[in-house]
Amino acid sequence: MKRLIAACISAGLVVTLGLVGMAYGQFGYRVTNSSPEVGDIVEDFADNLPSPEPFVQTPVQMGYWDTGSSSMTFDEGDVLYLHIGRVVVMGTDVSANDIRLTDSAFGSAGSKVKAGDGDLEKDLTPFPRGLPRIVFVDEVLGVVGQFDITDSVYIKTASPAWILGSGDVRLSSVHGLPASLVKEGDSDYGLECSVLHQGPSFDVWYPGARGKLRFFNQNGNVFIDPGAPLKTLPSPPIYDEPDVVYFDLSNPSAQPRSFGYITPNAIRFSL
Repeated sequence: MKRLIAACISAGLVVTLGLVGMAYGQFGYRVTNSSPEVGDIVEDFADNLPSPEPFVQTPVQMGYWDTGSSSMTFDEGDVLYLHIGRVVVMGTDVSANDIRLTDSAFGSAGSKVKAGDGDLEKDLTPFPRGLPRIVFVDEVLGVVGQFDITDSVYIKTASPAWILGSGDVRLSSVHGLPASLVKEGDSDYGLECSVLHQGPSFDVWYPGARGKLRFFNQNGNVFIDPGAPLKTLPSPPIYDEPDVVYFDLSNPSAQPRSFGYITPNAIRFSL
């Protein structure tokens, strides 16, 4: 029994260090009590209608550049993106400030697409209905049924939606590096998972979601409509290159607000 307890404690230390030991600021970084951004305000990607493009910032969805071996299937060789400002359908292009969610020749996971990058304006392929989604595995060291710092988090790209399989992307996992793909034979292949956010628009909070994507307005810039009356002058935050995107867990379950505060266990989506 003592050996079993010691083994469990040792495993717990490995799991905890594996999740919270990632370098500050990297893709998949899990915020802790000692993280410098705890308490920072994060804001919604503004629903700016009727403001004209290019200031449209919603919806925030995922799609992939289909360069892998299997056409119309997300697999190794494809690049996954967080696309800001338009619904991802066939014909949607990769845009400036979209975030790469897997590594590519044009930038690592968490990097933003810039003017002149080789993947700018490449075609995005949408996922089948019900995918992708953000999910977690309820690891044994945490509280059962509760999302906590010991739990592994993934972008679920393949059916079935409740079991990890080939092509699912690790965000923060004890089973592999951030942005790596789950493969058959891996320790997390076949594990059951639960929903953190069901998509397809990850900037919208839905009943049952544990959070949503928001951004820290690093440079503090806001949109000003010069044609609006002073009393109704909108000033939503502008998402752009310096800003940091997080999966924010502070959104309340009732009366959702347009901002939140970075709390422990939030997940960093951009560098």
